[in-house]
Amino acid sequence: MAAYKRSRKRVDAAIRKSGIVVVMNRNHVKTPEHMVTTMWLVYQAGFMAECTFRIDAGIIKEAMAELRSKREQCPAYNPFILGVGSVINPAELDAAFEMGFDLVVAPANVMGGYGVGQEFVKLCRQAEVFCAPAVFTPTELQYFIERPDGLEPDAIKVFPADTHGPGGVKALLAPYVRERHAGRIIMPTGGVNRETGPKYQQAISSAGFTPVLGMSSPLELVAKANRPGDAELIRESLNSFKASFNPYQG
Repeated sequence: MAAYKRSRKRVDAAIRKSGIVVVMNRNHVKTPEHMVTTMWLVYQAGFMAECTFRIDAGIIKEAMAELRSKREQCPAYNPFILGVGSVINPAELDAAFEMGFDLVVAPANVMGGYGVGQEFVKLCRQAEVFCAPAVFTPTELQYFIERPDGLEPDAIKVFPADTHGPGGVKALLAPYVRERHAGRIIMPTGGVNRETGPKYQQAISSAGFTPVLGMSSPLELVAKANRPGDAELIRESLNSFKASFNPYQG
């Protein structure tokens, strides 16, 4: 089998199909086995998983050895995308590349004060890693969405989305409704759940963009029960979310 090669195009197709990135944190992962089990079951449920560097880096590194092996065994028509978030400095970005992640999400538009956002995008492109830096203000959105150098990110995260609310996100995007931006991925994260998710989807879609929701809600039962890595409960939580989530169909 040929060695696995990362592809931003592959991630783009998969994230649009999923429409949801399930964010995992220390409530969901205490050991490498927890991370492997959770990311694999999230994938089998049809979603994309994003672990965060709030989880101990040693746990992530050990888990990734097995996750990379699983990824290579998955079919091209249904790729197993490995995502990591809360990347806040160059050292974490380098670690994400080295560990083999396909998707990198950052909570702000710069690398923790170490560099400008365009450098983050440039480094991710060189590594063929799909990148989603976050914005909060119109100025930050303008920085990423209208770049004469072409260094626009693959997706734009809005964080913390709950401070804006669906109406605020719609207003944030309104000045940038242009044909050239049609379909661009906008990823609200922070306070997004099964109740508010459809409202964010509607707000973003109505502006001509493509919504992808970042949230921990699909793993809600796991966090509440404090049973990380429990495969049966993870499946129950994911199935409960799918049964109760009513996505916007506009």
